[in-house]
Amino acid sequence: MELAHSFTSTPPIKKYPNNTTPFSFYSASQFSIFRKNPCFISKGKLSMSSSAQNSSSFSSSSSVGGVTSEGLEDSSPGVAGQNDLLIVGPGVLGQIVAQQWRKEHPGCQIYGQTMTTDHHDDLIKAGIIPSLRGSETSYKCPYVIFCAPPSRTADYPADVRLAASNWSGEGSFVFTSSSAPYDCNDNGSCDENSPVVPIGRSPRTDVLLKAEKVVLEVGGCVVRLAGLYISFIYGALI
Repeated sequence: MELAHSFTSTPPIKKYPNNTTPFSFYSASQFSIFRKNPCFISKGKLSMSSSAQNSSSFSSSSSVGGVTSEGLEDSSPGVAGQNDLLIVGPGVLGQIVAQQWRKEHPGCQIYGQTMTTDHHDDLIKAGIIPSLRGSETSYKCPYVIFCAPPSRTADYPADVRLAASNWSGEGSFVFTSSSAPYDCNDNGSCDENSPVVPIGRSPRTDVLLKAEKVVLEVGGCVVRLAGLYISFIYGALI
């Protein structure tokens, strides 16, 4: 399974403390964390692998990584390791991130927060420790990625703020937004210099812009994704 993504790369829009670590998405073979460089990101392709000097590649958890449900039960959720990862909304994108994170950091713990318990058994099999979003946690992770869509909550910005409360302030807090806030209606290309729609234009963009504001206030990084494409490769078929 391969993940590819279009987005536009953007320069820093705001200075943050040096101990924060925003993410940058580059080519279809890279998913990297660039330190001391907070920014909005868009335009390009996303996949998973190592990247540049002074950056840490995003990796993840899966049953292939050798994590069993028994191992998860024996873990200590109150103590977060330096590479532990929390995925809020561990769906398709979140689980791919988890798989890659486990490859880079095989000794880490990966947590996943969901709206329901429907897929908790599947997450455990994938090496992810599940919990319900909003439930009390005794840990703060150095790495948090928020992948949950706004469609299943009445207060999306509040959900983002709650997720940020589970971030230790080290590593990175990443919010996967959308390219919808860009004011581009002619099907032309957009980049970080493209105008953004004003608050009040539409409920859809309002909720994203308000959530992005929360992320930037806490020192996180916003990634405006243009699309999610998954290709399944069977045999020689690409």
